[in-house]
Amino acid sequence: MLSYGTLRACIRVDGQALESYGIETFPEENKVTCWIASEAGKTFSVVWQDINHARQHHQTGDVTLDGIHGGGQLMRALRFNEPPTYQRCTAEFKYVNTSMNSIRPLTFSRLQMTDEDQHLDSAHAELGEISLAIWPVNVIGMGYQRKLVSAKGTMVHERSKKASSHCVGFGEEIRVPPQQVISVARVGTTPTTTFVFRYRPFDRLVADGIAPPPMQPSRGTKREAPVDVPESEDNNDGTDSDIDDEALRELNALKAQVKRLEERITTTRGTKRVKIESSGTMRSQ
Repeated sequence: MLSYGTLRACIRVDGQALESYGIETFPEENKVTCWIASEAGKTFSVVWQDINHARQHHQTGDVTLDGIHGGGQLMRALRFNEPPTYQRCTAEFKYVNTSMNSIRPLTFSRLQMTDEDQHLDSAHAELGEISLAIWPVNVIGMGYQRKLVSAKGTMVHERSKKASSHCVGFGEEIRVPPQQVISVARVGTTPTTTFVFRYRPFDRLVADGIAPPPMQPSRGTKREAPVDVPESEDNNDGTDSDIDDEALRELNALKAQVKRLEERITTTRGTKRVKIESSGTMRSQ
């Protein structure tokens, strides 16, 4: 999760915040940037928080997707002595309005390629970026949703110098009642903070040295056999514990059996054998 002052932001997938790589902060611009791993077909949302529990102003988080404005989410000011609950200090943007009564969830999608020349210059400079700008605002009133987002996927020419193989797409349409929205007016000329999430497939982030390679699993690797087998049971290092415990039990059983055989041999050798004569007396042999 990125942070700047009292503000926090992340991209959430499957209920979990995606890990941020290569975080950079630019105080002169009030901006924080990072890289995240995208996975085609995954639904995501943009989440932000303000942990300023004395917040007395309204603010919005305006979301830009691949250079195109997607919408915003309002976080109202806290009233005097109002408890700073999670719901009052957190905002989540996960849909775009595609008509007056339909919305679509945000997803990561594969970039569509074409050889049509009309798309030669269609690759936006901010393709591969999700931007969240947080502004202080005044609430003006209520109205109906008028700013709509095109549901068409991003398409670029195959000869374009594209930086990513993914883009922001939209899931299946969801029908909803006509959406009322809150009209606001920005305060000031620059946002309080801007968070920029640059997304690429994880393999690309690793290849570019931005993300570390995944840890190799330790189980299943070959280990050199020991030269001797220790007599003590204390050499169990916890690896493959079930197998080691069973082997130790078998070893101990074999040791016990060997010990019994040794005792039997010793007893037999130390006992004098006797022969019974016909007269009923015994003599040593």
